[in-house]
Amino acid sequence: MAANTAQLLEGKILAQKIQEEIRLGIEEIKAKHHPAPRMVSIQVTQDTWYISQQQKLATKLGIEFIWVPPQDVQTEAQLLNQIQQASEGGHIHGLFVTMPFPSNFNSEKILPAINPQKDVEGIHPTNLGLIVLRKSKLIPCTALAAFKLIEHTGIELRGKKATIIGQSAIVGRPLQMMLGEKRVTTIVCNSGTSEQDMKNFCLESDIVVGCAGQPGLIKGSWIKQGAIVIDVGTTEVNGKLVGDVEFETAKERASFITPVPGGVGPLTVTMLMWNLIQAYRWQGKI
Repeated sequence: MAANTAQLLEGKILAQKIQEEIRLGIEEIKAKHHPAPRMVSIQVTQDTWYISQQQKLATKLGIEFIWVPPQDVQTEAQLLNQIQQASEGGHIHGLFVTMPFPSNFNSEKILPAINPQKDVEGIHPTNLGLIVLRKSKLIPCTALAAFKLIEHTGIELRGKKATIIGQSAIVGRPLQMMLGEKRVTTIVCNSGTSEQDMKNFCLESDIVVGCAGQPGLIKGSWIKQGAIVIDVGTTEVNGKLVGDVEFETAKERASFITPVPGGVGPLTVTMLMWNLIQAYRWQGKI
């Protein structure tokens, strides 16, 4: 394959297609005279960017959006109270809470407090467990975005080999389950995997996913000719976002590759709204 032939998998392009599907779902809801989907986003951290993106897209799609600012959740008790109100309120259909939590907050207490049927980020233990049981309802947004980009290539997945580098509970592991459902043979690498083994696994793989959060961990020379490369990593280096994959070298070998930024990231907030519509249906609203 000639150099520089990899096709870019840009999240914003697929996001537009999925947003149209979300709009159709909302039209169905309105046609049956049901209330518009409504979600609550609770901002615990000081970074407002992601929630502002949620609000912008929700407005565009006709979703009612409630933003709880950080001054309203300065203690764990306040946060749990906000979660309880949203989880029990019949007029709320989706709930999102920013992370990481402050060091004095107990995530093992907070996450299970979210109503799993309203967990639009797909991180409640119930929703993660349902993926393993092949009964998934709400899937972690980043893993779902990566999976949708792989599907978007149009390749036949059955019988392919994949290597996922990074085994977090909200990206690597659920993605392994989803690829397995498509009968992809998947290897997941972690901190105990040697560099040589990672290289060998990648060279044999039709799909390589980097989600370790380590810039340049996956060398471009490791990519099998014609492989699909999905880079979930986003680490700031000298003021720029850098992925886990050596992009410039990898794109000369891959058939499809996600840029960083511009790949998985722009699709993630769309998958959050996609999950909101699934949550609405799961709650028996339509």
